[in-house]
Amino acid sequence: MVYVPAEDSYLLKKWVSKLSKGKTVLDMGTGEGFLAISAKSSGALSVIGVDKNVDAVKVAERNAKNAKLDIEFRYSDLFLTVPGSFDLIIFNPPYLPLENGISFENDYDLIGGEKGNELSIEFLRQAPNHLNHGGIVLMICSSMSNPFEIFNYAKSFGFNFEILEELKIDFETLYCVKFVFKG
Repeated sequence: MVYVPAEDSYLLKKWVSKLSKGKTVLDMGTGEGFLAISAKSSGALSVIGVDKNVDAVKVAERNAKNAKLDIEFRYSDLFLTVPGSFDLIIFNPPYLPLENGISFENDYDLIGGEKGNELSIEFLRQAPNHLNHGGIVLMICSSMSNPFEIFNYAKSFGFNFEILEELKIDFETLYCVKFVFKG
């Protein structure tokens, strides 16, 4: 399954469009390439999109080609095969908690861990090694996965953060968050 853009993607896209111009961008968990394409279309200098789903990488490559945009896509589990550092890292992570120990088969694009925030926390732990000086992370957090725990971890990893926008939908509140590394 390849993640199809939804409310969270569109919320993040609004800010990606505002913050990508003239930047080197990494789209972590690119899915169909929706945010990578948005970044490049908004004037990013270069964009790399990565995903741990090989099918997603293929779909993203096709979508970028159809949009006539030069974007590099590659397979990677978080930063495992990511080269270099970036001005802007985008991440719309899987953030749903694992309910009663049961997961949908192959739904790693939805489940962020037992509490739903473990993947986001691990991502933020690794991100400073891939940010240029003054670089930022734009990430979606959900009320379903204790975003305040994520924020506390982010502080311990050397980030300041700002909630740029909230979106209340039926069963949760989504937060578009800007993390700036202080180091």
